[in-house]
Amino acid sequence: MIKCSDCGASQEEGALFCSECGGFLLVEEGENTAVLPFSEFADRPPPPPLTEEALTPADKPKEILLVVPSSRRRFKLVVQDKLLIGRASSDLVPEIDLTDDEGAEKGVSRLHAKIQIVQEGIMLIDLNSTNGTLLNNYRLSPNEPYPLSSGDEIRFGDLLVHLFLNTSSSD
Repeated sequence: MIKCSDCGASQEEGALFCSECGGFLLVEEGENTAVLPFSEFADRPPPPPLTEEALTPADKPKEILLVVPSSRRRFKLVVQDKLLIGRASSDLVPEIDLTDDEGAEKGVSRLHAKIQIVQEGIMLIDLNSTNGTLLNNYRLSPNEPYPLSSGDEIRFGDLLVHLFLNTSSSD
Protein backbone atom coordinates (compact mmCIF):
# COMPACT_ATOMS: atom_id res chain seq x y z
CA MET A 1 0.00 0.00 0.00
CA ILE A 2 1.08 3.56 -0.69
CA LYS A 3 -0.25 6.83 0.74
CA CYS A 4 -1.56 9.69 -1.34
CA SER A 5 0.59 12.75 -0.67
CA ASP A 6 -2.45 15.03 -1.19
CA CYS A 7 -5.12 13.45 1.06
CA GLY A 8 -3.28 10.64 2.90
CA ALA A 9 -5.63 7.86 1.71
CA SER A 10 -4.10 4.37 1.36
CA GLN A 11 -3.89 3.16 -2.23
CA GLU A 12 -2.90 -0.09 -3.96
CA GLU A 13 0.75 -0.34 -5.01
CA GLY A 14 1.12 0.66 -8.67
CA ALA A 15 -1.93 2.97 -8.79
CA LEU A 16 -1.36 6.15 -10.77
CA PHE A 17 -4.17 8.25 -9.28
CA CYS A 18 -5.75 8.41 -5.82
CA SER A 19 -9.22 6.87 -5.73
CA GLU A 20 -10.29 9.41 -3.06
CA CYS A 21 -9.06 12.76 -4.35
CA GLY A 22 -7.76 11.99 -7.85
CA GLY A 23 -4.24 13.21 -7.01
CA PHE A 24 -1.29 11.89 -9.03
CA LEU A 25 0.54 9.23 -6.99
CA LEU A 26 3.83 8.95 -8.88
CA VAL A 27 6.44 11.47 -7.80
CA GLU A 28 9.75 11.26 -9.58
CA GLU A 29 12.86 11.10 -7.43
CA GLY A 30 14.40 14.56 -7.02
CA GLU A 31 11.37 16.42 -8.38
CA ASN A 32 11.33 19.91 -6.88
CA THR A 33 8.37 22.01 -5.92
CA ALA A 34 8.08 25.33 -7.71
CA VAL A 35 9.39 28.31 -5.75
CA LEU A 36 6.69 30.87 -5.07
CA PRO A 37 7.35 34.55 -5.79
CA PHE A 38 8.84 36.43 -2.85
CA SER A 39 9.49 33.20 -0.90
CA GLU A 40 13.16 34.13 -0.51
CA PHE A 41 12.06 36.77 2.00
CA ALA A 42 10.91 34.14 4.51
CA ASP A 43 14.47 33.20 5.51
CA ARG A 44 15.90 36.69 5.74
CA PRO A 45 16.15 38.55 9.03
CA PRO A 46 14.27 41.83 9.28
CA PRO A 47 16.25 44.86 8.18
CA PRO A 48 17.67 46.89 11.04
CA PRO A 49 15.92 50.20 11.75
CA LEU A 50 17.63 53.21 10.22
CA THR A 51 19.81 55.36 12.45
CA GLU A 52 19.16 59.03 13.19
CA GLU A 53 21.96 60.03 10.78
CA ALA A 54 20.23 58.15 7.97
CA LEU A 55 17.03 60.11 8.55
CA THR A 56 18.36 63.28 6.93
CA PRO A 57 15.66 64.49 4.51
CA ALA A 58 16.39 63.83 0.85
CA ASP A 59 16.78 66.63 -1.65
CA LYS A 60 15.29 64.71 -4.62
CA PRO A 61 11.82 63.15 -4.87
CA LYS A 62 11.51 59.43 -5.66
CA GLU A 63 8.86 57.63 -7.69
CA ILE A 64 7.23 54.49 -6.28
CA LEU A 65 4.61 52.02 -7.45
CA LEU A 66 2.41 50.21 -4.93
CA VAL A 67 0.43 47.23 -6.22
CA VAL A 68 -2.48 45.73 -4.26
CA PRO A 69 -2.87 42.20 -5.73
CA SER A 70 -6.32 41.53 -4.20
CA SER A 71 -7.96 44.52 -5.90
CA ARG A 72 -5.45 44.90 -8.77
CA ARG A 73 -5.14 48.59 -7.93
CA ARG A 74 -1.90 50.45 -8.49
CA PHE A 75 -0.69 53.62 -6.87
CA LYS A 76 2.02 55.38 -8.89
CA LEU A 77 3.26 58.17 -6.65
CA VAL A 78 6.08 60.63 -6.28
CA VAL A 79 7.39 60.88 -2.73
CA GLN A 80 8.49 64.45 -2.04
CA ASP A 81 8.73 64.09 1.74
CA LYS A 82 6.28 61.53 3.14
CA LEU A 83 3.09 59.66 2.23
CA LEU A 84 0.54 58.58 4.81
CA ILE A 85 -1.08 55.15 4.43
CA GLY A 86 -4.43 54.18 5.89
CA ARG A 87 -8.17 54.56 5.42
CA ALA A 88 -10.09 57.76 4.82
CA SER A 89 -12.19 59.20 7.63
CA SER A 90 -14.16 62.43 8.00
CA ASP A 91 -11.09 64.30 9.29
CA LEU A 92 -8.23 62.52 7.46
CA VAL A 93 -7.63 61.34 3.90
CA PRO A 94 -4.21 59.69 3.58
CA GLU A 95 -2.30 59.93 0.30
CA ILE A 96 -2.54 56.13 0.01
CA ASP A 97 -6.17 55.37 0.90
CA LEU A 98 -6.75 51.61 1.19
CA THR A 99 -10.48 51.87 1.99
CA ASP A 100 -11.53 50.58 -1.46
CA ASP A 101 -9.16 47.60 -1.09
CA GLU A 102 -11.20 46.17 1.83
CA GLY A 103 -8.92 48.05 4.19
CA ALA A 104 -11.34 47.99 7.14
CA GLU A 105 -12.08 44.28 6.75
CA LYS A 106 -8.36 43.46 6.45
CA GLY A 107 -7.31 45.43 9.50
CA VAL A 108 -5.85 48.61 8.03
CA SER A 109 -5.91 51.43 10.59
CA ARG A 110 -7.09 54.90 9.63
CA LEU A 111 -3.55 56.14 10.13
CA HIS A 112 -1.55 52.94 9.66
CA ALA A 113 1.94 53.77 8.39
CA LYS A 114 3.98 56.25 6.41
CA ILE A 115 6.55 56.07 3.65
CA GLN A 116 9.23 58.73 3.94
CA ILE A 117 12.10 59.70 1.68
CA VAL A 118 15.54 60.27 3.24
CA GLN A 119 19.15 60.54 2.00
CA GLU A 120 19.59 56.77 2.41
CA GLY A 121 16.52 55.99 0.25
CA ILE A 122 12.93 55.27 1.20
CA MET A 123 11.76 54.05 4.58
CA LEU A 124 8.58 52.62 6.09
CA ILE A 125 7.32 53.49 9.56
CA ASP A 126 4.41 51.74 11.28
CA LEU A 127 2.43 54.43 13.11
CA ASN A 128 1.50 52.18 16.05
CA SER A 129 -1.30 50.61 14.01
CA THR A 130 -3.78 48.24 15.65
CA ASN A 131 -2.91 45.19 13.51
CA GLY A 132 0.70 46.00 12.73
CA THR A 133 2.80 46.16 9.58
CA LEU A 134 4.89 43.33 8.16
CA LEU A 135 7.82 43.95 5.82
CA ASN A 136 8.79 40.77 3.96
CA ASN A 137 7.00 38.67 6.63
CA TYR A 138 8.66 40.41 9.60
CA ARG A 139 6.60 42.49 12.01
CA LEU A 140 7.90 46.04 12.29
CA SER A 141 8.31 47.73 15.64
CA PRO A 142 6.00 50.76 15.88
CA ASN A 143 7.50 54.18 15.14
CA GLU A 144 10.82 52.70 13.92
CA PRO A 145 12.06 53.50 10.38
CA TYR A 146 12.87 50.51 8.13
CA PRO A 147 14.51 50.74 4.68
CA LEU A 148 12.49 49.72 1.63
CA SER A 149 13.75 48.04 -1.53
CA SER A 150 12.13 47.42 -4.87
CA GLY A 151 10.09 44.21 -4.77
CA ASP A 152 9.35 44.39 -1.04
CA GLU A 153 6.18 42.76 0.24
CA ILE A 154 4.30 44.82 2.82
CA ARG A 155 1.25 43.78 4.83
CA PHE A 156 -0.83 46.48 6.43
CA GLY A 157 -2.85 44.31 8.81
CA ASP A 158 -3.85 41.47 6.44
CA LEU A 159 -3.75 43.57 3.26
CA LEU A 160 -0.86 42.60 0.98
CA VAL A 161 0.88 45.34 -1.02
CA HIS A 162 3.97 45.10 -3.25
CA LEU A 163 6.34 48.07 -3.53
CA PHE A 164 8.47 48.85 -6.56
CA LEU A 165 10.93 51.72 -6.88
CA ASN A 166 11.46 53.54 -10.16
CA THR A 167 15.14 52.98 -10.90
CA SER A 168 15.04 54.58 -14.34
CA SER A 169 15.19 58.12 -12.98
CA SER A 170 18.66 59.49 -12.45
CA ASP A 171 19.79 59.86 -8.82
